[in-house]
Amino acid sequence: MAPKSLLDFGCGEAFLAEKLAERGVDLSGYVGVDLRGEAILDAKARLPNLAFAEADIFAWPADGRRFDLVLASQVLEHLVEPRPYLQRLVALCRGKLLLTVPLEPWFQLINFARGRDLARLGNHPEHVNRWSFESFQSFVSADAAVERAWIVFPFTFVIARPR
Repeated sequence: MAPKSLLDFGCGEAFLAEKLAERGVDLSGYVGVDLRGEAILDAKARLPNLAFAEADIFAWPADGRRFDLVLASQVLEHLVEPRPYLQRLVALCRGKLLLTVPLEPWFQLINFARGRDLARLGNHPEHVNRWSFESFQSFVSADAAVERAWIVFPFTFVIARPR
C-alpha cells in the first residue's frame, strides 16, 4: 500500500509498528493512538522517532488530517459499541482501512484447547464482540466498502475504503 500517512488506532505498545518498521515500511507519517498511558510510554520507548498520543479517538485533535492508511488491529473486539469507532476511523481515512479481529468461534476454541480462559470456555475476558469471517465483513460494509477479506488463522483481515 505504501502509505505516506498512517493512523494506528489502539496501537498499544507499538508491536505492530515495530514489525512494520522491521519490514521496511516508511513510518515517517505514522501516528499511534491509544487510551492506555502505560502502553503509550512503552511505545515511545520502543520507537522514539514515531508520534504517539494517549487519547480517546473521539477527543483526539486530528486537526483536519485524514490518513492514507488507518489500522485497527485486534481492537474492535474490545469495544462495547464498535460502530461509532469504525465510523470515526472511516472519517479519518482518505485511503484504505486495514482491520483485524479474532476469527470466531475458532479463536475461542483454540484458547480453550490450550487451557486459557477455561471458566469462560476459552472466550477472552476482554472480548465483547465475536465475529465470524462473514459477520465481520458485514459489520464493516455498513460503513465502508470492503475491497478484500481473508483469514490468517485464527484472525480475520479486511481491507476497506471510505465510500
